[in-house]
Amino acid sequence: MSILQWVVASAVSRWGDDPFARGSWSLIGRGGTPRHRTDLGIPIGSRLKLAGEATHATRAAMTHGAYEEGARAAAWAAELGHSRVAVIGAGVAGLAAARTLTDSGIRTRVLEARNRIGGRTAPAEVGGFGFDLGANWLQQYHDNILARLAERLELPMVPTDFTDPLVLGTPHTTPKGLEQELRTRLAAAAEHAGIADVLDDWLADPGTWSPDDIRRFVDAEIVMDSGAPLSWLSARHGFEPGVGEGDRWIVGGYRPLIEHLADGLDIHLNQPVDHIRLDADGVTVSGDTRNLRADAAIVTAPVGVLAGGGITFDPPLPATHRTALQRLGMGRVEKVILRFDRRFWPPHPAGYYRLHGPGHNCVSEWLDATAADGTPTLVGLFAGPWLDTLWSGPDAEVTARTTAILARAVGVTA
Repeated sequence: MSILQWVVASAVSRWGDDPFARGSWSLIGRGGTPRHRTDLGIPIGSRLKLAGEATHATRAAMTHGAYEEGARAAAWAAELGHSRVAVIGAGVAGLAAARTLTDSGIRTRVLEARNRIGGRTAPAEVGGFGFDLGANWLQQYHDNILARLAERLELPMVPTDFTDPLVLGTPHTTPKGLEQELRTRLAAAAEHAGIADVLDDWLADPGTWSPDDIRRFVDAEIVMDSGAPLSWLSARHGFEPGVGEGDRWIVGGYRPLIEHLADGLDIHLNQPVDHIRLDADGVTVSGDTRNLRADAAIVTAPVGVLAGGGITFDPPLPATHRTALQRLGMGRVEKVILRFDRRFWPPHPAGYYRLHGPGHNCVSEWLDATAADGTPTLVGLFAGPWLDTLWSGPDAEVTARTTAILARAVGVTA
C-alpha cells in the first residue's frame, strides 16, 4: 500500500500566489535596517498610518507584533480626535486597531479584501479539526500580549522546542560554536552586504568548520525562518530574533482568538481597496465596489502588497516610506497539513523534525500535531528553491510530493 493512501485529509498554503499577501512575512533586505520598519509606521500627516508586523522594530513577522502595531495605530487616531476611521485589512493588526477604536467609542469600519477574517493566520478545517495555514505559534510567549489573551480564553497550547529537532534522513549534529561564529560574521558585514556574501566568503575559507555543517546550519536557521534568497537578505539585520523564544502552538488554531477580537466589529468582506486619497478634510478609500469616506485610515496591508503597488496613494507616500518599502520585502514559507490513518514516523520528545532537501537552501520542518485530537498529523513547513517544483500544480499534487519526501526520509514506501 502507498503511503499516500494513508492520507485522510490535507491542506496546502499558497502564500506565494496570494494577491493579498504576496509572501509569508516581512524581512529586511540588503541596505535595510530596523529603522526602515519604524519609518514605515510613521504617521503620514494626521490622517493616514501604515501598521502591521512589518512596522514593528523588535517583533516583526509575528502576530503579537502585528497586534501591538494595530493597537498603537488606533491610539494615534484616537489621540487626534478622529470620530470615523477606516481600517484596511482584517488580519491581526487590523482587528487590533478596530477593536481598540470600537471599544473607545470611535466609529470604525473594516474593509477586508478576502472572504474571511484572520489575514495571514488563515484558519482552516482539515479532517474535522482546526489548523492554521499561516501563523500557528505564539512566539516570545512570556512577553506576548496575544498569549495572555489565549490564556484568558483558556485555549489549549503546546510548547515547541525548536532547539531539539530530530533530523530525518542522514543524522546530523550542529558543531558547538558554529552559530556564534555565524552571528559574529554577519554582524561584521558591510551595511549593504547580503547573507550570501558572508556565506560565500566563509565557505571559501571555512577554517575548522565543515562546509556541509555551515550550509546545513544556515539552511535550518535562516532559510527556514525567512524563506528568502540569501543574496537579498541583509547580512546585518536579516537574521532577526524571535523564533524559538518559548514558542507554543495553539491546539485547534488561531480561529477562537481571531473570532474573539472580531466580535461586534463592523467588518465588510470581499472589499479590496486599491486607492486611498487624502485631502484637508479626510480620506477617501476606494475599491471595486465602493468609496468610503472617513476622517483617517489605518492601512494594515502586508509589505508585499504595498511595495507591489496593490494600493496607490494620492498624494504618493512620502520618500521615507517609499525607501522603507524598497528595503523591506516578503519571505515565502509554505505549509502542508497531512492527516493520516496511522502513524509511521519515529517518536520524538520535542515533536519537531527537520528534513534537508536535495539541494542547497532547501529545507523543511515538521510539527507532530497528533496531540491536537489523537489523529496522526504532521504540519510541514517548506522553504527554499524546491518550492518552485513542489508547489506547482493543484493541491493534490503538492500533497503527493510532500508526502513522498517525508516517506523517503523515514524509510517508508512512497
